[in-house]
Amino acid sequence: MPTKSSAQLTLYDTLSRLTFTRAAKLLGAQGSRLIAAGGRYDIDIASQVCFDQRQFRLSLGGSTVTLALDPAARDRLRWHCDSCSAPCEHSGAAFSLILEEKLALGLAGIPPETASVATLGEEQLVAQAIAERAERARTERMRLLSQDSKQLWTDYTLTNAASGKSYRVALRGWERGESYCSCPDFRKNTLGTCKHILHALEKMRRRFPGAARVRPYRQRELCVHLAYGEDLELRLLAPDKLDQAVATIVLPLRDRPITDLPALLQRIRRLEVLGNPVRSIPTQRNTSRPGSYSSALPTAPPRSVAIRRDTRSGPDC
Repeated sequence: MPTKSSAQLTLYDTLSRLTFTRAAKLLGAQGSRLIAAGGRYDIDIASQVCFDQRQFRLSLGGSTVTLALDPAARDRLRWHCDSCSAPCEHSGAAFSLILEEKLALGLAGIPPETASVATLGEEQLVAQAIAERAERARTERMRLLSQDSKQLWTDYTLTNAASGKSYRVALRGWERGESYCSCPDFRKNTLGTCKHILHALEKMRRRFPGAARVRPYRQRELCVHLAYGEDLELRLLAPDKLDQAVATIVLPLRDRPITDLPALLQRIRRLEVLGNPVRSIPTQRNTSRPGSYSSALPTAPPRSVAIRRDTRSGPDC
């Protein structure tokens, strides 16, 4: 495929090629600091981002940041924050999000040696999607902070060194679907993994001895989580040993998909009365409030549809 000239690049092309160095230069002398500061914003792509071939728009509180092509601008990319007259953290947040979430935004290009997405079967699609995330896990610089440095299967905070974005990773096993991440890509891709999980697993594989690596995770708390596979399922995790009162509430929901959300919330309230809080994995905003577990129920298309969309499009406007 012939290489496009800079004048032929679309907004998707331009943002997919955006690097940290280029983004920092677009924001001026304080660009690196602004991107890192912007990475601390908690952004929900589905509700705060509008992205098409004409512009990228991020709504951030009372501010709106837009990016669009402009032949007169540096690198043909113009950015604007409607609240600030100078480079700001709002604009830094937009660039941080683009740098960190190219997969979730549909900006990740397909490697040239792979077949057309339309011709691939589901197994090939899954393998290609995982390979792309594994490559990003290997090449991107990320800082990993363990909640308990003596334990392999624990919670971690992972921060991208370039974008400044941080996510919560819960490592629970080596197989896809056993660990969790709070990033948008994990919630969207239906693969049961993401670059953050893969990065964390590889670092822990090198850090812990063989005996620790083969020891399975023991569930110690009650958790609600989404199982990402052929279908998106809400499930409840529980320790092996439960007292009788808790077991009576929990066992009807154990090891099966949960489809009755109101009934689940009633059981969660009963468990909380007994002093047994139920955690949502991965941690979402507001999930500490009773009755807020509906936020853990995003709608998702079948896996093959989600992966095909993942390679070509961003959030609809």
